[in-house]
Amino acid sequence: MMAITFRTWVRAELETVWAVVLDSVENPQRYMSDVEAIRVLERHQGGITKELKIRGMESAPGCFDFFVFERGTLKEIKSTENDNVCASGVFDSFVFESSITREVTVRGVPYRERIRISNKERKIHRELIDHPTCSGKLIVKAVPSSVQNPMAPVDLQFFLELESMKGAKEEKEEMTAEIKKEQQRLKEKAEELEASAVRREGRSLN
Repeated sequence: MMAITFRTWVRAELETVWAVVLDSVENPQRYMSDVEAIRVLERHQGGITKELKIRGMESAPGCFDFFVFERGTLKEIKSTENDNVCASGVFDSFVFESSITREVTVRGVPYRERIRISNKERKIHRELIDHPTCSGKLIVKAVPSSVQNPMAPVDLQFFLELESMKGAKEEKEEMTAEIKKEQQRLKEKAEELEASAVRREGRSLN
């Protein structure tokens, strides 16, 4: 599985950046050039997802009991199917307020994504459900560089984990390139909105 991080500084207020990120959930065609159609299939209330990471493994299977010690540091895993295993790992959770499942059509090929949204953390999880050539997830997060200064740049982070089926290396590379372009379009849109707001404010003062 390929894991890669894209980061870019956005010269806009945090609320502006986050509004654009949310807009990309409902209107991905504005930020993804290859999107031909979009349809929201389901909307749900919030919840919590949990994932177990162990020594470089992406996640552990769900058929186990576990114990967590020392503020979330995992010290022992007891499998319900195998022998006991001792390992060092992290038990991670993500609390979200809402989620949607959408169908996106790219170059004539439809696939679904499950998207979980946390307004509190300014973070979304996008999970590929039935993509024909790739599996994985994308985490998008908007992080302010300064809490005291609302005009300080925002760190727009994309964390991508992607695995392609055998013989689909080219498709994975294309998807990675498109996600990087999407991030750039988000940045440009947020900065454009911020500049427009500043101009309007300047005219009102005059």
